[in-house]
Amino acid sequence: MKKFLVCVLAAALALSCLSACSDVVIGASNDGSTGAGGPEKAITLNGDSAKYAGGGVSINGSTVTISAPGEYTVTGTLDNGRIIIDTGEEPGNVLLTLDGVNITCLTDAAIYVAQARNVDIVLAPGSSNTVTSGTESDMAKADGTASGAAIYAEDDLDIKGEGTLQICGYINNGITCKDDLDIMGGTITVLAANNGIRGSESVCVTGGNLSVTCGNDGIKSTVADKAGKGYVEISGGGIAIAAAGDGISAETSLNISGGNIVISTTGDPAAGSAKGIKAYTGFAISGGSINVTSTDHALKSSAGMTISGGSFTLNSSDGKGISADGDITISGGDFNVSSIDDGIESVTALTIEGGSFNITAGNDGLKAGEKGTGFEAKVGTVTINGGSLFVSAYADPIDAKAKLLVNGGSVLAVGTSGIIKNFSGESSQSFIACSLNGSGSDTVAVKSADGGELASLVAAYGFNTVLFSAPTLSAGGEYTVSSGTGSSTAVA
Repeated sequence: MKKFLVCVLAAALALSCLSACSDVVIGASNDGSTGAGGPEKAITLNGDSAKYAGGGVSINGSTVTISAPGEYTVTGTLDNGRIIIDTGEEPGNVLLTLDGVNITCLTDAAIYVAQARNVDIVLAPGSSNTVTSGTESDMAKADGTASGAAIYAEDDLDIKGEGTLQICGYINNGITCKDDLDIMGGTITVLAANNGIRGSESVCVTGGNLSVTCGNDGIKSTVADKAGKGYVEISGGGIAIAAAGDGISAETSLNISGGNIVISTTGDPAAGSAKGIKAYTGFAISGGSINVTSTDHALKSSAGMTISGGSFTLNSSDGKGISADGDITISGGDFNVSSIDDGIESVTALTIEGGSFNITAGNDGLKAGEKGTGFEAKVGTVTINGGSLFVSAYADPIDAKAKLLVNGGSVLAVGTSGIIKNFSGESSQSFIACSLNGSGSDTVAVKSADGGELASLVAAYGFNTVLFSAPTLSAGGEYTVSSGTGSSTAVA
């Protein structure tokens, strides 16, 4: 199944990547650079050979090995060769500027960092560069068991600059870094049979424009056995991911504070994880624009989750919109959530302090608590202290297994539960809970005694229950709730 999905995902970018591999524009040397990579000492690639005038570099046919720390500029084409960086037992820093480079290695990584303290790959301004491992036929038969990547680093790797970089990882991954991987700039397009970008200890994206199409996970970290490692952080840049696996996967924690992120996952959740964004030990979002279209859960945490800002468009065709195995706390953000299952679900407690929400759910709209989770006491509290919420659910509009508290904000929710489960008298804000039948596409409106409309929504599914709470409600006051041809009078 994954093999088929790889071929489908590859189609959109394969032609452009193949074209880039054969028609790269060769740029001029970086005349402003200094040190080992100055213009008079640039590494020039020429088909099946290369030239270099300085020390610290050895050339064996089409294999170029950089063995000394310093700055190097590379231009030209290798038809079947590679660049190896290995600064030895006392590793140093290497700055590698790509200025019109097309490197293909048919059997391994085109750029391989064997040993160095830190390697910076700089994309020269205005340059067009392509790095390829394998051929398109390798990608068509990929089964996820291969190793390596088009760019493979055993040590820390940074990618930056103002040029473009096409990465064709036909054998396995696009980029693999065994330590910390930082993407700071450039326009980078990745096509990969397996994972698009894998930073074992961490992946940080602070800038640039990144496009990934892959047969497994788009961006992922994998190491959880080192303290403070295994995380993904995104603070800027543009990211577009089309993945058969997870869009973004953090082995430990995820932190998003900025950036424009668009993710599409197409895998079968019954066969393997295909979540939009997931993390295992921590999940925090404070900003950015996030658009997820997923076959699996759109946002998933195996621990807790906090969201304090950002813009969210989340669509799940075979899972939940937002889901966490721990507490979820949302204090800000604009949310448009559409899911085949629950809209927002926490196994333990869901607290909403603020934000704007439009939720359409094929199961429960807001949910806290699950059966069979192993807790000694009954858990599952939904607390709404602020925000503006509009919820249309096929099942319960709000399902709190232990307790529902509404202390602030504005909530209009419709569903088919017949009652609002476990609504607590401890709530400090007045509410209306009434039975009213309606159909999908009906407009549900709540009006005051003088006919003024307080809130309305268009139902996505048939319903028999309406919940409304807002600071403007007066306890004991009468209100009219209407839908289609029916209406009901309710007392707050």
